[in-house]
Amino acid sequence: MQLFELEHMGRRRLATLMELLKSGHPEINRDDLAVRHGIARDWSRASNDNSMWAFLHALRELKTGPIPDLALRIGDRAQLTDAGLLGYAVLTSPTIMHASKLTSHALNSSHYLVRTRLSLNEELGRVVFSVVNEAREFRQELFEMSLLAVWRCTQVILPSGRGAIPLYVTFNYPAPPHADQYRALFGCPVEFDQAHTVLAWPLAWMHAPIPTGSADLMRQCASELEQVLGEGYRGNSIVARVKRNLVEHPQSCNFSLEGTAQLLKIHPRSLRRYLAESNTNFRHVCLTVRMELAQQYLRHTNMPLKAIAYQLSYRHANNFNRAYSDYYGEPPNELRQRHQAASTVS
Repeated sequence: MQLFELEHMGRRRLATLMELLKSGHPEINRDDLAVRHGIARDWSRASNDNSMWAFLHALRELKTGPIPDLALRIGDRAQLTDAGLLGYAVLTSPTIMHASKLTSHALNSSHYLVRTRLSLNEELGRVVFSVVNEAREFRQELFEMSLLAVWRCTQVILPSGRGAIPLYVTFNYPAPPHADQYRALFGCPVEFDQAHTVLAWPLAWMHAPIPTGSADLMRQCASELEQVLGEGYRGNSIVARVKRNLVEHPQSCNFSLEGTAQLLKIHPRSLRRYLAESNTNFRHVCLTVRMELAQQYLRHTNMPLKAIAYQLSYRHANNFNRAYSDYYGEPPNELRQRHQAASTVS
C-alpha cells in the first residue's frame, strides 16, 4: 500500500471522526450514521473498500447539520504520525524545504484526493492546493481539513513550533458561516473567494533546519518503524542500541561511528571494540540499517530514489543504487515495481 493511498487516509480520517463524535457529540447516533454511509462497525474501514468516500459523505452530512466546523476540527487533530513512514521521513529531513518536497511528491504521485504545488519567490513560500476532478463536490471539506492538517504538521518541524503563524491563507470558495473559526485556528489573515487555495509563509522558513526537539514524536515514529524492522532493534545488546540510535537520530549521528558513539556516551574506540566482540563492525551495522530503511521507503512511499538516497545520507543516488544492488542482489527499482504489481493484484 502506498503511504497516501486513498483507503489508508480514509481509515485514519474515520478513526478521528469517531473519536470526535464519541468525546464531544454523544447525542449523534454513530451506528445509524455508519449504516447510512457503509462504514464498518469498528469504524476502521468501510464496506466495498470505500473508506475515504464513506468518510466524506458522513462528514458532509454532519457539516451541513449539527457540526459545521467538523472538517476544521479533524484537520486540527492531524499529526505527523498519521502519515506513518512519511512522518518519520519528514522528522528526519535536514530542512523544511526538503520535507515540503517529500510530502508534496507523496501526495501528487498517490491516489489521495488533494494535490499540492510548492511555489517560491523572493519573499514567500506558498503551498497551492487543488483537488482531483472526481472530488470537486467535496472541495470545501477537503480544503478545510487538508490546509489545517498540513499547517499543524508544519508547525511541528518549525523551530518556533506552535508559536509559528502563516503570513496568510486563501480559499477559492465563499466564506462559510464559521469563517471566524478559520482565523482563530490559523492565527493569520484568511481570505475567501480567491483565485487559489494557498498557505503562505516566509521564504526563510524553507531553509530552516528541522529541530531535534520533537523527541517524543520522533520516538513514536521510530518505535513504530522499529517494530516493522524486527527483532534486531530490540533488547540491550550493543548492536540493538546502535541500530536504534541510527533510526531515532539519523541527523545527529549522520550514520557515523563518532556521531553514534557520542549519542551512546561511549568513546569511539570502545564502541568499535564492543561491536567487534559481537562479531560485527559499525560499517556493517550501519549498512544493514540503511538498507532496511531503504526497503521500507521503497515499499511504502512514493519517494524518488534520489530522495531516498539523500534521506539515508548518500551524497549521490548512484552510490545508493550501487550499495542497494550489492546488498540485495537487485536494483532498488525492481523491489518497488514488484511490490506495486503485487498491491495492484491484491
